[in-house]
Amino acid sequence: MARATSSAGFFAVVPFLGLWLVDDKGLSGSAAGLVVGGAILANRAGGVILVSLIHAVGQKTSIAGGYIGAALAFGTLGMGLRLPAYGWAALAALAGLALAMATTAMKAQISTLPPDQRLRCFGYLSMAVNAGAAAGPFLGGLILEWRADALPLTAAVLYVVALAVVPALPGAWREPARARRSETARLLPERPFVVFALLVCGTWIAYAQLFTVLPAYVDGVIGTGDLGLVFTVNAVLVLALQVPASALARKVLARPRGGFGALCLAANVLLAGAAALCAFGRSAGLGAVVAAIIVFTLSEVIWGPLYDSEVGERRGRLSSTAAYAVSGLAWGAAESAGAWIGMILAVRHGGDEELFGGLAAVPFWGAAALALCTGLALSWDGWTRSDGGALQRAGKE
Repeated sequence: MARATSSAGFFAVVPFLGLWLVDDKGLSGSAAGLVVGGAILANRAGGVILVSLIHAVGQKTSIAGGYIGAALAFGTLGMGLRLPAYGWAALAALAGLALAMATTAMKAQISTLPPDQRLRCFGYLSMAVNAGAAAGPFLGGLILEWRADALPLTAAVLYVVALAVVPALPGAWREPARARRSETARLLPERPFVVFALLVCGTWIAYAQLFTVLPAYVDGVIGTGDLGLVFTVNAVLVLALQVPASALARKVLARPRGGFGALCLAANVLLAGAAALCAFGRSAGLGAVVAAIIVFTLSEVIWGPLYDSEVGERRGRLSSTAAYAVSGLAWGAAESAGAWIGMILAVRHGGDEELFGGLAAVPFWGAAALALCTGLALSWDGWTRSDGGALQRAGKE
C-alpha cells in the first residue's frame, strides 16, 4: 500500500513535469528538460549520498523520512511560486532525493531474501508500483487540464497517505547495532557489479524517452487526458502480466546457462520496438502510442524485476543498501541524460509531423538502436554466468 500510493504520487507529476513547466511556468524546453532530468537523477541516484544515513537510522525509518521529505518538496512546488529555472531544479531535486531514500531502503529489505524469492518479491513490488502508476498518470492528466497549479499538491497529499501506512511495514524502526555494522562494513563495488550496472544504462536511456519525452513530443497531437489514459494502460497491463511474466522468467533462469542473457535480449528487443512505434506518434496519433505502450509493457515486466533482482545477485561484498544506491546512481544518470537531451529535441522540433517524426523523433530512433545494442551486450554477458545453479541451490536451502 505504501509503495503503491507513493508511486501514484510520483507518476501523477513526473511524466507531465516538463510540459507543466513549459506551459504553466514559462520555462524553455532546455530549462524544463534540465529540471526534469535533475529530479530523475536525484530520484535514481540520491541513494548514494544517503547510504550512511540509511545505515544509521535503519531501513523502516528511512522509508518514513523519505515520504516526509517528498511531501514537503512537492507541496512547495505547488505553492504558486515564480522561480528561475535553478529554483525549480532545486525543489525537484529535493523531492527526488527524498524518494531515493525511501526506495533504496525498501529494495534493500527485499534483497536479503534468497534469489528465487527475491525475483518473485521484486515482481510484487513492480505490481505495487504499477498499481499506483495506473491511477497517477490518469489523475495527473486530469489535474493538468483542470487546474495546473494543483498538480504538485496532488503528489504531496499522496505521500502523506503513504507515510500513514509505513508503521504497518515489517521490520523495526531501529535495527540492531550488529545488523548495522554488518551492512556498513561493505561499501566498495567490485568489477562484475560495475560492468552490469553500466550495461543496463542503455535500457534506462531508452526508458526515459517513453516516459519523460513522449508527452512533450506528442503535445498538440494527443491531449493530456488521453495520454494519461495511455500511461494507465501500461500500469494495468503490468498488474495483469507481472505474475505470469515472473513465473516464466524463473523457469528461463533455471536453465543451466544463458537464461539471464536470453531474458535481457528479449526485453530490450521489445523495448526497441516500442521506441520505434513512438516515433510515429506525431503522424499516426494515439494508435501508434497505444501500440508502443503495449509493446513496452511486455518489455518492462521482464527487465524491471530482473534488473533489481540481479543487483542482489551481483553485489558481491557490497552492502545491500549501497548496491541499490550505486545502481541507482548509474541508472539515474543515464535516465536523466536521456530525458534532458530528448526534451530539447522534442520541444525544439515539436511542430515536425513527418511520417518518421523528423528531427523531433531522433530520441526515439536513437533509443531503439541503443536498446538493441544493450540487449546484445547483456545477452553476451549473461553467457558468462550460471543462473540455474543459484536458483536451484536457493530452492533446496
